[in-house]
Amino acid sequence: MRLAVIDMGTNTFNLIISELHQNQFEILFSTKEPVKLGQKLKTLHRIDSQGIQRIIQVLKKYLNIVEEYSVKEIIALATSSIRTAQNQQEVLDIIKQETGIQVHVIDGDREAELIYLANKYAIDTCINQSLDTPYLIMDIGGGSTEFIISNNDNCLWKKSFLLGMARLIDELKPQDPITQQDIDKTYNYLNSHLQELAESVSRYSPKILVGSSGVFDSIVEMIEANIHPLHKNSSCCKIDLKDFYTIFNQILPLPYQDRLQYKGLIPMRADMITMSLLIIDYVLKTYKIEELIVSFYSLKEGVIIEKMKYLS
Repeated sequence: MRLAVIDMGTNTFNLIISELHQNQFEILFSTKEPVKLGQKLKTLHRIDSQGIQRIIQVLKKYLNIVEEYSVKEIIALATSSIRTAQNQQEVLDIIKQETGIQVHVIDGDREAELIYLANKYAIDTCINQSLDTPYLIMDIGGGSTEFIISNNDNCLWKKSFLLGMARLIDELKPQDPITQQDIDKTYNYLNSHLQELAESVSRYSPKILVGSSGVFDSIVEMIEANIHPLHKNSSCCKIDLKDFYTIFNQILPLPYQDRLQYKGLIPMRADMITMSLLIIDYVLKTYKIEELIVSFYSLKEGVIIEKMKYLS
């Protein structure tokens, strides 16, 4: 069967169309569009009319694509921005009226569960040997960031934190380019808001960080555009920490206009890439991570994998 999944995030709406079989799936089409719903969410606590208009425009565009592929089912999931908006029901009603799409708003625990399924599948299918130690999965969004600790067999712990990049920027208001004072303030903020993660890391001692798609895809693209080609497949890619820190040290001093010109960085990520790199750096150093793997799968692939299991 053919399935379309729309992941309605805070900054980006992702569309993926796939052909599902009993034990595997084929991605037929994938795209993403910026929506920037988090820009006023903290102050207004609602999605404004311009944000709703952007939602409708993107969803109508996606519906036209879906029609071309003769898709049997569309699953649209809304995450942090819509689930925390005071006018959530109004937004859902307008979407249904304008597009016919029934959007399902999922909570942070469900979001983390789908991210776990996606990344577990990616690791299982792209790493030749089993990971014999627990690993930490990290999915950086605009409204929330999910952390999952897993081993070869099970999800050991998972939690969604309201630490998305749009929220952090809105809360901390760093200068452009970012200053050392901003960096210190960011790390102190993360330290005070990630106590539950710190306790779980202390308990399970993961030494591998699995970065889930999104900004981690951009890290792969920036390394390849500015340093060297990487050995990768359709599921994942191993990253040398030295390569990550080369990108980190090049990006951090750049103002927004210069980041727009940085090779391998797509424009829609230029505004939040600095904060994203900071939270990755915080996790790597604070939890003494020794290895970084980028998974090209995230929530939308988790939906596909879950659906695929029902066919077997």
